[in-house]
Amino acid sequence: MRRATLPPRPIPTSKRRSRRLLAIVAAVGTIAVGIAPASLAAAATSDDLDIRFGGSLVGTTAYTTTEGESMRGVVRRTAGGEEQLPGGGVRLAGGTQGIRFEASEFAIGGVTPTSGFLAEVEFTPTGVQTDLATIFSAAGNLFARVQGGKLVYGFESHDGTSWSSHRTDAPLPAAGVAHQLSIQYLQGDGAQMHVWLDGEELTTVTADAPVGVSASAVNAFGFGHEVHLSGAARGLKGDLSRVRVVGDLAAYDPQLFEFQPAQITTSLLDVQFNGTTAASAYTPAAGERLDGALALRGTASIADSRLNLGGGNQAADFTATENLFTGASLDRAFVIETEFTASGTQVDLGTIAAVGGNFTARYRSDGLQYGFSALINGTWHDYLSKVALPAGGQPHVLSLAYVPSASETKVVAWLDGKELPEVVGAAPATRNQATTTTLALGNEVPAIGNRGFKGSIDRARFALLDGAFDGSAFRYQELDVPMPCEPLGDLSPANYIQVTSADCPANLLAKAALVRPTEQQLAWQELGLTAFIHFGINTFYNQEWGHGTEDLSRFQPTGEIDVDAWVRSLRDSGHRMAILTLKHHDGFLLYPSRYTDYDVGATPWKNGDGDIVREFTDAARKYGMKVGLYMSPADSHEEQFGVFGNGSAKTPRTIPTLVEGDDRAGSELQTFEYSATDYGAYFLNTLYEILTEYGQVDEVWFDGSNGNTGKQEFYDYPAFYDLISKLQPGAVVAVGGRDVRWVGNESGVARQDEWGPVPISDAGDGGKIGAVDGGTFEQVGSAAALQAAAASGANALHWWPTEADMKLTQGWFAHPTDTPKSPSTLLGHYLGTTGRNSVMLLNTPPTTAGSFAPASVAALDGFAAERRKAFSKDHALGVPVAVGAGEASAALTDGDTRSSWLSPTADAGDVTIDLGSPKSVRRIALGEGVLEHGQVVEAFSIDAEVDGAWVEVAKAGTIGVSRIVTLPNAVTAQKFRVSIDKARAPYSLATLALYDQLASDPGKLDEVHLDCSAATAGDGSAEHPFSSLEQFRTAELAAGANVHLASGTSCADSTTPFWGYGTTDAPITVSLSGGEVAPTFGDRTAEDVFGGLTAQGWVIDLPEPVALDVTATAGMRCIAGKAMVTVRAVNDEQVPVSIDLASEYGTKSFAAVEPGKNAVHVFTTRAVSVPAGTVEVQVQAMKDGAPVTAAVSAAYDAASCQE
Repeated sequence: MRRATLPPRPIPTSKRRSRRLLAIVAAVGTIAVGIAPASLAAAATSDDLDIRFGGSLVGTTAYTTTEGESMRGVVRRTAGGEEQLPGGGVRLAGGTQGIRFEASEFAIGGVTPTSGFLAEVEFTPTGVQTDLATIFSAAGNLFARVQGGKLVYGFESHDGTSWSSHRTDAPLPAAGVAHQLSIQYLQGDGAQMHVWLDGEELTTVTADAPVGVSASAVNAFGFGHEVHLSGAARGLKGDLSRVRVVGDLAAYDPQLFEFQPAQITTSLLDVQFNGTTAASAYTPAAGERLDGALALRGTASIADSRLNLGGGNQAADFTATENLFTGASLDRAFVIETEFTASGTQVDLGTIAAVGGNFTARYRSDGLQYGFSALINGTWHDYLSKVALPAGGQPHVLSLAYVPSASETKVVAWLDGKELPEVVGAAPATRNQATTTTLALGNEVPAIGNRGFKGSIDRARFALLDGAFDGSAFRYQELDVPMPCEPLGDLSPANYIQVTSADCPANLLAKAALVRPTEQQLAWQELGLTAFIHFGINTFYNQEWGHGTEDLSRFQPTGEIDVDAWVRSLRDSGHRMAILTLKHHDGFLLYPSRYTDYDVGATPWKNGDGDIVREFTDAARKYGMKVGLYMSPADSHEEQFGVFGNGSAKTPRTIPTLVEGDDRAGSELQTFEYSATDYGAYFLNTLYEILTEYGQVDEVWFDGSNGNTGKQEFYDYPAFYDLISKLQPGAVVAVGGRDVRWVGNESGVARQDEWGPVPISDAGDGGKIGAVDGGTFEQVGSAAALQAAAASGANALHWWPTEADMKLTQGWFAHPTDTPKSPSTLLGHYLGTTGRNSVMLLNTPPTTAGSFAPASVAALDGFAAERRKAFSKDHALGVPVAVGAGEASAALTDGDTRSSWLSPTADAGDVTIDLGSPKSVRRIALGEGVLEHGQVVEAFSIDAEVDGAWVEVAKAGTIGVSRIVTLPNAVTAQKFRVSIDKARAPYSLATLALYDQLASDPGKLDEVHLDCSAATAGDGSAEHPFSSLEQFRTAELAAGANVHLASGTSCADSTTPFWGYGTTDAPITVSLSGGEVAPTFGDRTAEDVFGGLTAQGWVIDLPEPVALDVTATAGMRCIAGKAMVTVRAVNDEQVPVSIDLASEYGTKSFAAVEPGKNAVHVFTTRAVSVPAGTVEVQVQAMKDGAPVTAAVSAAYDAASCQE
């Protein structure tokens, strides 16, 4: 029953909606007329803003979030030229560029101003900034910006009469380095602005009045941008990686910051010697930290970003602003880090660093010594350790932590990623009270004789240790901890392979090499190019996100909604699947549902009798297109009526839940029991409808964005996925689904090295899985990332290929000002997605006219023409490839992406192809045999023989299902060589194609010949026919094409789809050539293979299959108390036949049974009784000069030999 426990809706006007409301009334029993929908949710407890720019910036009007992001308000570009980066983030060029956020749930000024806010930004400045370049701004008069070569932050207040300025400064963050700026602003009668930068708390700005709020910026925040109208051109040059805002802050709490790294040290000195010196005093460069003074001693110098030391009395002395050590001992914990390079022979006691006169790290005879000395009861005690001398002439990193306590004092030391022996003393180091210098670099403190270090120091750091020591106290290096490798044992290839933090790096790579795709995943990835269609109520509101309150009477196209034409255009341009957004975040459905009134049936279109999903799926099958359905879990409309995010508990639900007057009542429906929330039940019911009423669905797409919803709904993903697997077992589930992974951006760009096997976290409930971060965007799946992810909680490696979605026009939905991307630009995206082991998902939106814009259709057609020019002429097709000494393989060039050659070892090796004569090659395509052998290649290079010498023309990393390398310029050569430079395991190569760039579009194939007896694979022409059914997997056929099957041939079977459709006037015709005997395809006939294509306009013009007259009978008899199955096959043909018998008790073959003769066999069961069963009989013969096959079966009854 529809929402039996929920408040009723206002009485609708359409008959269909009235009928549904009456069903609700009947369920509830009473109804209160005129109850208004619940108001939008108040601000959730989640952040008002937290985005990494993984969604879409649409023009200068909006940003649409993606999964894991939150946004309460509007985010937009300020200028329009801000560049969204593929791995997340935005690149700003300064000037008027920037990102502006306008909060919807709170304001800094106005009638009810917020008590405070938190804001954070992760940014990387680039180049030289203009003065007043703004990193962050709010309210028009609060800022953190570049000013006078420093970071200046604060705010301006107004007491009603005059303005007051409250600001301070800090060292400017260095260019080219990522920084984290975090701010908490609190206001009342006065105001406080707390600022943190890169883990360090800066000076707090306080005032007796709050910030003066500009009328145009009461709820505005700027990132890389000043929100005050007069400062609109003060943009930052650099990248924004992540921004965050939280409103209604009540009290200062640094624990609320998420961007600041956890710090256990306070750096007083951290320099790379990029600054300047004057009269021996050092002035730090931007981004360096110097809390005190750094002075050169002797003739030490700073040049080329390093401290140069020649021994003797040379040094650099750091004196902290605070007098850190005042007692008799070094009683405060600290950290020293240096990156140094020794030159020449060091003097004995040549000192790298010293503190307080008795703590040192220095050269001592034949080693590097570190530790301290303490005076205990009048006696000196040395607590020292020594290790082998670091090699001279190369840089080394030394990190020391001094940790004193009342009972013992420790020194922790690391050198070049290795942990050195710990020093433990009974007391703290004794302080030489004659010195006030905090730290000496390159010499002893105070100066003692000839103890100077010879060489250079590239960077140096001194920090106070604020808590117990752990490895994060060191910033210059990480500890290289060796892990033992246990034998893997008998581990078989699988789609998921378990991992733990105890897996050593070698075992992680070995496990990754065993990960395999499922057949569905591989078939999906082989599609290469798929389509998105965004169409709905948003189209008629010129918006990207709806609110669930849109007036459905506006769903009136100015022309005909021609869904058939949408699909035809997409199929004509080479898309192989189309995904329709049947429900976006607003909740509007493109089909008439039994469970809501917010659907296409409640619109004026077709008088409420239309069904876009029906028209879409019908058209898809007509044109041979795979079907994908997008269904956003978010639902603003259901939130309006108290269903979405209502906090209801999960309770048992029967799916489908029949409503009053349900047309399915009395039918034998598949039903399922799930524990679900109110909204979970609603979503499952609608999901059931689309999975059971529209035929085969090949992909289900769940968006991760929450749209304009305000409440939080915990989606019942385990139930969603289980229902899909039961109703559409062949479908892949994308975006958070367990089959297809979102690439991580909406820019149509995959990683340079896109891996199929990636580390994940799997809760084991059958619901969503998540990738475990192990590095940057580009590092996902890499060896280093696998290790980091395993250490960070990944519990499995899984084959999870990426889908790279992008927009043809500026938005996902159509807008009046849309301009499509050019064909050449689209080709570039194709090379950067499908050509990098991903799948390109290109959105084309229908307009308010109900059709694709003519410019969009032209762009799609041009894109298809560009691909045909780039990938039609393969010089390598059918040419054998040398894979070893005297060994050749056709598997790489047979046009069959499922066949492959496997290397004997994982060692580097190469394959060579000789084209017979010089050919021009612009693009090279490679593919691994991932279904059988996984993805294992980490690096490869390509050479061409030019003028008798091998010349490298390209190199790259991974291959996977598809890797396309575009050469800077076409290379003309006869021989090409592909070298596998690094692999995780023995590698398989399934594809090697060498493509010429054609000057004109050759069009689709209109004549295709298939002859499986051909010696080599060809292009489908009569002279060079296809040699396998698999070659159709990549072929595009024109309407009206002819497919010629060579008579009497025997082909391997294939799961290939066929990409082509016919029309009444121009059908695709399948016929025989060279005889009247149709070929066979494994156990299938030609009719079996091609007969199902009649629905997409194919005509099968084949002779009736030749039959074989063979009969078979089976029975049971007892011999010595045991049951035996007997079978007799009789050859009633006029020619000899071969007969193969198969039962659960064994097999038997008869090579030649003469006409009129029998094939008789007795299968021994070794059992007293047997259940009923069948014996399968396969028959083969030559008739009319061609091989013919047939299959019959013989059944036998259950029987027992028990007396």
